Order: sequence, then structure tokens, then C-alpha cells
Amino acid sequence: MNPGFARTMATVCVALALVLRASADEPKKSLRTTPKPGEEAPRNLIPPDAKNLVPNGDFEAGSITPTGWQTTDGLSTFWVQDADPAHGKVIKFDTDVLQSQAYDWWVKIAQGASPKDAPPKKPTVEPKYDTLAGLDGVWFFSDFIPVEKDRSYWLTLDAKGPPILVWLFGYPEKASDAFGADEAAFQEVLKSKLAGKEPDTTRKREVFVHKYVWKGQLAAGGSDQWKTYSRRAKPFRPTAVTPNVKYVRVMIYPFWPPGAYYVDNVRLVAIEDPKPTVP
Repeated sequence: MNPGFARTMATVCVALALVLRASADEPKKSLRTTPKPGEEAPRNLIPPDAKNLVPNGDFEAGSITPTGWQTTDGLSTFWVQDADPAHGKVIKFDTDVLQSQAYDWWVKIAQGASPKDAPPKKPTVEPKYDTLAGLDGVWFFSDFIPVEKDRSYWLTLDAKGPPILVWLFGYPEKASDAFGADEAAFQEVLKSKLAGKEPDTTRKREVFVHKYVWKGQLAAGGSDQWKTYSRRAKPFRPTAVTPNVKYVRVMIYPFWPPGAYYVDNVRLVAIEDPKPTVP
């Protein structure tokens, strides 16, 4: 072997070992980062008489849980009366819940349990990487909403609390709207629990295929007061590059930091877009 090459390789190996040692000595960090605060929606963005395509976007209709949305679980998602009378019923999220407890309860919710029977929340401890905030987040899906080809849409919502993400997923056909049906990790746990087995944590497990073919994202929240958020000057165009999309679902998604989040008045409105071919 060339002596120069050998010395070079030895130097590289030592440097790599030092990097790995330094990485091993670092404290464990959450794989999730806090989203940036969302932008407030510009005033007069949507005409006041525009039709809201989200059924029960103000969360006022329902009995135990709001209609037009997945069921709340009574542990990480709640249908509550807001302190501000102008908002009425809203959705409250709590991401400071142990993932292990949430999964055990979500399996029962998927089997028809009522959010009224949710167990008391178990205590959590710092650094809270084992909570929903540090792992899955808390997802809350709307029902399927029909959309038209080559149309553009404004999505707005009211939020209070830390920053959150809001997704709009596009589907070519209606799929299952069962609790957590489009959540890969939960579906693996649910399938295993129903079969009386422990979930497979190896990479040999069956690959989960999402039913959506398009998605767009909106950042919201970041204030301790109610504010309305949208993507400034950028509507959603679900069929621009995926013309087979016929339905969308709104997915509200708070995660880090652990704590309480509130959402109300989710609106999706079709608009005339001067640039309908741009996604």
C-alpha cells in the first residue's frame, strides 16, 4: 500500500471516530422542531359571503364530538367551549401526553370507544421526548371535501397557542375515514393489537401506502390570542400537478412544544386564481 495513502486513511478514520464520539456524547434531541409562527391572514382575503366547503368548520354542530370531523379522543383532542363567547365550540389539543398511553387509548377509540370514557392523563416528565409532542404529534382530520379540477382554494383558520402545521391532502377517490386510517405508525400498532401481537418495530414490516396523492402545508399559530391564519398570497391548487384529485381533507397537526393548542373556524373557499396552473 502507498504510505501516503495509508496515512491519509488513518487520519480520516481518526477524524470519523472523533465525530462519532462527539455525537454519542450529545444529549438526545427531539427529531421534531417547532414550526415557525404562521402569518396572519390579510384582511379582506375572502369575501364574507363566500361558501365554506369545510362541513362544520366552526365546530358548532355535533353531540359528543363535532360532526364532519374524526372523533375527538378525550385524551389529546377535546371539543370544548372557549372562554371567548365569540368562538363558541372549538377544538383543544394536548400534545403533553405519553405516546404509550395515547396508542393504548387510540386502539380503543378506533374500535368505537367514546371520548367521554377517556382515561386520566398520566404524568409526563422532562425532556418529554416520549410524549406525542416529541413523537407522533396529534392529528385531527376533516371528512372528505369535493374539489373541482383547475380551481384554487384559500384555506384559513383561527388558532391560539404555539405554532402548528395544517395540511391539505388530496385524494383521487374517497378512502377510509376511520380513526387514524391514514396514519402509518398508528395503523401498524392497531393491526398488531387486533391480532394480539406486539407491533413490529423492524424495517421488515409491511410498507404502508398513503391514500393521498397530493399535499400542501400551512403554518399557523404562535400567539396566545386568537388570530386568523392563511398562506399569504398563495392559495392551494390541488389539481395543478395532480389532475386526478377529486377530494381533499384538512388535517390539523400540533406537536412541539408539549402543551395546549386551540383551533376554530376552519374555512376552505374556492377562488378565482390568476395563476391556476402553478401548484
